Amino acid sequence: MKKSALALGLIGLVSLPTFAAGIDGGAYVGGVLSVYQGSDTDGAPSLDSSGMGYNLYGGYQFNRIVGVELGYNDYANYKNSYEDLSPTSISVSANLGYTFDNTIRPFVLAGLSSVDLNASSGSGFDDDSGTGFHFGVGVEYSPIEHLTLRAISQADAVSVDNTIGGKTYSSDTLAFNSVSFGGSYDF
Repeated sequence: MKKSALALGLIGLVSLPTFAAGIDGGAYVGGVLSVYQGSDTDGAPSLDSSGMGYNLYGGYQFNRIVGVELGYNDYANYKNSYEDLSPTSISVSANLGYTFDNTIRPFVLAGLSSVDLNASSGSGFDDDSGTGFHFGVGVEYSPIEHLTLRAISQADAVSVDNTIGGKTYSSDTLAFNSVSFGGSYDF
């Protein structure tokens, strides 16, 4: 009798986050802080990052697997001897993953973004914005009802023309990456 009561108690404790988290879907809003930023400059001189970035996001999870997400990313500041950039993006992405019964959910993001490099005047970009590709991989955990914690590595890649005095010299593909931690409120 004691063993079965103990077993039922342990099963109940292990499954408690599943009932509390409401893993069947719904709307959510959240934010994360970026603790690391990186960049890929397609053969151009490397950009060094400084400062902290952040991401604000919201979306709707249709079920354990499929969702859609709208996000705003601020990738902090990047600079080298030629360029000074403060890239931001607005993205819409599919959020694909699987929510396990213990409320852990590995997922990927894939979608489109509008990227603005916010380049300084001496950077050589007459038009410093463009349509990019937004992608990411992460994991979420819902320890209690209405709260989901998130760790994610996400990036935006955009192709921009390097123009000086109205003459285009090259087309560069730039990618900005952040590793972020935060959480969301689930409705």
